[in-house]
Amino acid sequence: MKRFTLYLIRWQLSTPILWLVVRNMGASFYATVIANLIGGAIFFWVDKFIFTSKAIEIWHIKEGRCDKCQATSHLWRLVKTVNYDKSKEPPIFLCMECSKKKTDSLRAKGILVRGKSR
Repeated sequence: MKRFTLYLIRWQLSTPILWLVVRNMGASFYATVIANLIGGAIFFWVDKFIFTSKAIEIWHIKEGRCDKCQATSHLWRLVKTVNYDKSKEPPIFLCMECSKKKTDSLRAKGILVRGKSR
């Protein structure tokens, strides 16, 4: 409940900006506060799912040299998926070919990887 209350307070920080926009449509400041509380109550759960769900795969992408074969290319790093979390590990970025081999080996171990399959 404490996290939810803090989220609603944070959400209310946008009220003055929102009110400047909607006042031209006839809405009062208090109506804007109420609308923001309703929006915060809805989006708290959506944001919580997005940022904590294991159903969402997290990838880091950058340009550079592959940590495995040293090829210069677009590089990928799978950070998190179901039953796989390397968020606290030193990052290893792989080119498309090395990334495919790595994700294929993870799939062979039963780890669900949706992205970067070719």
